Amino acid sequence: MSGMEFRPARKRTAVTLNLTPLIDVLFLFIIFFTLTSTFKRVGELELRLPDSSTAQPAPAGAEALELELVATEDGRLLLEGAPLALPELKSALTRLHAASPERRVLIKAEAGVTHGEVVRLLDIVREAGFPGVGIGTERKGPLTEPPAQP
Repeated sequence: MSGMEFRPARKRTAVTLNLTPLIDVLFLFIIFFTLTSTFKRVGELELRLPDSSTAQPAPAGAEALELELVATEDGRLLLEGAPLALPELKSALTRLHAASPERRVLIKAEAGVTHGEVVRLLDIVREAGFPGVGIGTERKGPLTEPPAQP
């Protein structure tokens, strides 16, 4: 036999990876990106309301008593942010009026919505039993005096 000598096998140490600092860094990244990002509210519409120079801001606390009815130029209706079809509007308003009769309806119709559509919405709101209806506008500026007639 040959006289080969083998080295005795050394014991290997087990390598462990500590995940705690990696998880901490991940949470810091999540917090950083959450705080620095901007969020867009879902369902928010960019409405082009008609201008009014005599519009008055709503009194404090009145917004809590208003139901928002939005009519867009492309024919969509939203009641309190929820899309709705015109045939369903009266029954939905009647249910809301029965639940809280002291509330008012604020119609926010875009500038391109026809006068006839707004009148139709006013009729439906009144038929549902709401006594107060408001029209949403954008405040333009002070009212200018018309030129004097000669």
